[in-house]
Amino acid sequence: MKSQAGIWINAGIILIILLSFFTFSENFYPLLNSDMAVNILMTPAFSLPHDIYFWGQDRSGSLIPLIAHWFYQVTGLQPVLIVSIVHYLVLCAGFWALTRFVKSGFGRMVVALAWFFPPWHFLEFLLILYGIQASCVILALNFLDRSFSAKARWKCLAWLSSGCFMFIVSVWVSDMALISLLALLLMGGLYFYSARKDPLKIISWRGLTVPAFTALIWAVTGFFLIHYAKGVSTPVQAYNSGFLASASGIVSNLHIALDSVIGVFLFSPENRIESVYAWGMLITLLFLVISKTRKIKTRPGITSSPWFYFFLFEALLTLMAVVTSGWVAANGAGRRYFTTCFISAAISLVLWLENLPEGHMRNKFRLAVLFVVIIGSLSGSLRFYYPEFRPSRIRVISALKYMGNIGIIAEYWNSYMSASPDPMHIKATPHEKDYVRNPALAVEVLTQPKIYLIKDGWLASFPDSIIQFGRTLRKKGHPVHIADAWLNRYEAVK
Repeated sequence: MKSQAGIWINAGIILIILLSFFTFSENFYPLLNSDMAVNILMTPAFSLPHDIYFWGQDRSGSLIPLIAHWFYQVTGLQPVLIVSIVHYLVLCAGFWALTRFVKSGFGRMVVALAWFFPPWHFLEFLLILYGIQASCVILALNFLDRSFSAKARWKCLAWLSSGCFMFIVSVWVSDMALISLLALLLMGGLYFYSARKDPLKIISWRGLTVPAFTALIWAVTGFFLIHYAKGVSTPVQAYNSGFLASASGIVSNLHIALDSVIGVFLFSPENRIESVYAWGMLITLLFLVISKTRKIKTRPGITSSPWFYFFLFEALLTLMAVVTSGWVAANGAGRRYFTTCFISAAISLVLWLENLPEGHMRNKFRLAVLFVVIIGSLSGSLRFYYPEFRPSRIRVISALKYMGNIGIIAEYWNSYMSASPDPMHIKATPHEKDYVRNPALAVEVLTQPKIYLIKDGWLASFPDSIIQFGRTLRKKGHPVHIADAWLNRYEAVK
């Protein structure tokens, strides 16, 4: 019976992954934007060290286009499809790594829903770098845990080195992975302190000398690699002006976050299904706390379930870091910064439930959480299918592929996205007063045989002439409505 149940659970998880891919991957997502499209544009001509980070900044390592570029050279498939596949392969690798810690079928199903179908406010976990960051961190944890249980010294060091390497990749992908390292150190310190009092967890400090020295070598190597990567990339002053926000910035972060939370609990019109999810989760957690006060031990011990504490510490530390971050304050405390906090909290909740004592209360809690998480998943995906099906953005803007070799100048959110169906023949850039991530691409736009301006979000009307990047562009012909946007052809005056 258990094996049959396992087959159904695995089949359900595969179905969840496929549905997520055909809803949220770059090739199918109805709300594809220019930030997501940059990975697609980087893929065909990816080169190091120029593309070591996301265009125009010294943060957000380009792991997806790095891998996708190799697949593009081998297969020649459309970059948007390759990026979609690579993106989800990394997410699946992270989920697979997590199954080392989440043992039960119930837990894996809940984590699969939270991971591949997060609630509406946390969708950006899937869409941009935070899911990639979490996947790399959990892969690193998987390797570290394997090193702890390895019997042979060489296997221990091999897994330890793999884990350290993945942590370097994690920090390259996102500086926020440093919070995960801090959570790991905090969990490790608490574990070693508690293990001294547990006769079944006796630790030989002598046996830790070589692994500690190995980890130190990797830490030094990682520091110099990240330092080099930032040195050859484009510095962004706003990133480097200091981590901590001012008092007013912290208050602003808290105000925006609390307003959003209160709005969800008060059934704001944005997404009422998510409000049901929020109330259901709150009530379930309250019952968990009440059961603890009735002298039923619900919280696992640090020596028996150390990874529960890692994910709990990671969630709390991430929340503290986001609230006090100057960069988050400068960017309006966007909900994307809270996505890793959400996923860590979800994993820690699952590990908590897995460690509940046997009994009917555990089954009730598990069913309640599974039901609530399903509601949360619907809150983030249902609007793309009901009351009407929303086609992928790539399908809508693919009409531009039939215009041949063209250059496009537009407002940022309409620029890079416009080239994503065929970045080899469509060159696009934001206009010169917007956020131009790649100046070299702007030069390529002006050398295309046909140049178009998109006025949406930028121009009230198409001017007879306009100066862009030092060249005068003169209007030619009449406006046309293509790919859900207004375009007009222009030619560069020599």
